[in-house]
Amino acid sequence: MITYPRYLDRSQTPVVRLIGLGNAGVNLADRITMNRALDIETIAINSDQQSLSSSVASTKIPLGPLTTRGLGAGGDPEIGLDAAKESLGDIEAAVGGADIVFLCGGLGGGTASGAAAMIAEAAKNSGALLVAILASPFSFEGRRRGAQAAAALHEIRGIADAVIHFENDRMAELTAPRAGVSETFSACDEILLGCVEAIVRLISAPGPLGVGLPDLLSVLDGGEGSCLFGTAAATGDNRAHEGLEQALASPLLERGRLLDDAASILVHISGPPSLSFSEVGAIMQEISRQASGNAMIHLGVSTSPAPDSPLTVSIIAKCGAASPIPAAQPPARRTAAPKPAPPAPAAAEAAPPAPEPTPPEPPTQSLLQPEPPADQPPAPPRTSPSAPRPPRPPLPEPKHAPQKIKQETLQFEPVARGRFEKIEPTIVEGEDLDVPTFLRLAGKKR
Repeated sequence: MITYPRYLDRSQTPVVRLIGLGNAGVNLADRITMNRALDIETIAINSDQQSLSSSVASTKIPLGPLTTRGLGAGGDPEIGLDAAKESLGDIEAAVGGADIVFLCGGLGGGTASGAAAMIAEAAKNSGALLVAILASPFSFEGRRRGAQAAAALHEIRGIADAVIHFENDRMAELTAPRAGVSETFSACDEILLGCVEAIVRLISAPGPLGVGLPDLLSVLDGGEGSCLFGTAAATGDNRAHEGLEQALASPLLERGRLLDDAASILVHISGPPSLSFSEVGAIMQEISRQASGNAMIHLGVSTSPAPDSPLTVSIIAKCGAASPIPAAQPPARRTAAPKPAPPAPAAAEAAPPAPEPTPPEPPTQSLLQPEPPADQPPAPPRTSPSAPRPPRPPLPEPKHAPQKIKQETLQFEPVARGRFEKIEPTIVEGEDLDVPTFLRLAGKKR
């Protein structure tokens, strides 16, 4: 069920406040103060007095001056929580009367990880719509900062209406490999600040197809799901295709691959008076193709009076917002082959076997067999399986006895005398000695 915040009058501009918490949050608040034309009140909250004094935000709140003495939380979330408790009155006064509150910060340290949940509760208790825009630390910053960021993110997701989470490890995808550090961080800030601008625009901008607060709440809907976001602006003849392609290329959308897991999607298209219906249809047709068939899609269209305004496409989606994710079930076990029965005990083996039951005698005439005709001799009676079989008659002897195999004697042919062919043979006692002995003895019986 949707929980509505305080009533928003669409005829009036909503009161939007952005809270920059910690060093990273204060940096975001300064960028939106200097570079954005939106009517947003920026509030810088930090336990580091040096960072707070150089901020250009409209409102500055030192966090826990007695707890931290203006020196920061030192990376300890417990110190950040104690500092938030000390300055809770100033925090409640800063968020009071706001319609939409954006809470921005970088998790992993002491100030944002410890104080973000308490500030989020104060904003929700005031009746505002709370959107948390948070960044997690780099993986090379150590396991402890990563664990602190994960714990704080889990706690905030149970409070805020929407959590837009960005991993700092993905900064390398935003710029060229050899881009400078300032350029890379600036590209990251542009993505996070684009979230703020898109949400404010779709609520307050007039148009033929407005997006109401219930539509936004049904997409955000709180809970543990991840909030997906992408926005881009384009001009020219192919502005619809280019704007959608750049919006889907956002790291927070995985180049559109995450839309297939989204339970609800909100698409807002803003452009000049020349914005055509065919451009809106082409954009929505492509998004519908990439989204799941069960996803609830909300569309908002607004126009700007300036003829040179770009066509802007903003996509806000929520994964896992429709229903809680069921707990993982253990994999089904495979049925093993039946094991052989264990051998009987020795006492059972010694016992005499039980007598087999005598099978009943078969009836002389089956009810299903017809009686044989009178001229046909009766069939021989069937013997019982237990009756002894008569001996088989001996096989008849074959008429012709098999012939015995006799080994043939190898016959040696006399060989030619060669060069002694014309010479008188040497005859002794009637034997030709010129013939080899094995040939002379071949024909004699031993």
